[in-house]
Amino acid sequence: QAPLARAPALREPRRWPRAAVVAMADATAFTFQVPQCEPGCTLKVPAPDGVSLKIPLPPSILPGDQMLMGKGADGNWTVSKVLRGVAPQSHWRSAEEMAADCQSAEAVRVRLETTKGPIFISVVPSWAPVGARRFLQLVDEGYFSDIAIYRAIEHGLIQFGVVKSTDPRSTRYEKLPDDKLVGIPYAEGVVGFAAAGPGTRKSTVCIMKADFRTQLGKGEMGTPSTETPFGMVCPESMATMHAVTCLGDIPQCGGAGPNPIELETLGNDYIRSQFPTCDFVSGASRA
Repeated sequence: QAPLARAPALREPRRWPRAAVVAMADATAFTFQVPQCEPGCTLKVPAPDGVSLKIPLPPSILPGDQMLMGKGADGNWTVSKVLRGVAPQSHWRSAEEMAADCQSAEAVRVRLETTKGPIFISVVPSWAPVGARRFLQLVDEGYFSDIAIYRAIEHGLIQFGVVKSTDPRSTRYEKLPDDKLVGIPYAEGVVGFAAAGPGTRKSTVCIMKADFRTQLGKGEMGTPSTETPFGMVCPESMATMHAVTCLGDIPQCGGAGPNPIELETLGNDYIRSQFPTCDFVSGASRA
């Protein structure tokens, strides 16, 4: 389920242009944007599992196109989808418009209890109706109890929601269909679900610590996407959100932070023994 950190866009000499990668949190899918390169060239692309892929580009693939890669049961990476490059977004909602949305009659205020203090979030259903409904369901049904903030990256994001595989919560919720893009940028403080590809949002939440609008949530208005924020951290809680201990990225994305697979297998005992400074979400409620 979705990572939202991006590697620097590097260009190697001669025949191996390197693509900038946006990986998914469970390391079975990632996307990259085709860099400036000659038609039909071969790209060198680092996969989240550490494999260096060499991908020959068909002549029809152009610089700026987005390529979605998926990892099969056999461990091999293949191209799942190609999206024609989109011009820079000109229809992002402004910060003022987003603030007004968060104060509107439809907005639902949620109090997230963490070991660093409460974080208040404004949920705006019109931004992502399916995602907002699920998040509020998780809040109302007590899902966010003793949840490790296992992924926290300086100038990146914080991520939480993984539970032990034997925990009843792990199988209680179905994967969600994607919401449609409505022009909400991945700005600092924006809240959304992580995903491992189309139609896979479930219960893992991401909060952005920086502005990622140039990398995430791009596409034509009305296009179904996993990258559809449903809310935003309230201004008075931004400092608390930024105070969450940053243990680094997950190993699947090259970091030294907690491994979500180990967390699913061993539960919070793994976190508390190996990462004792990890922060937790202890509860959530409508405020």
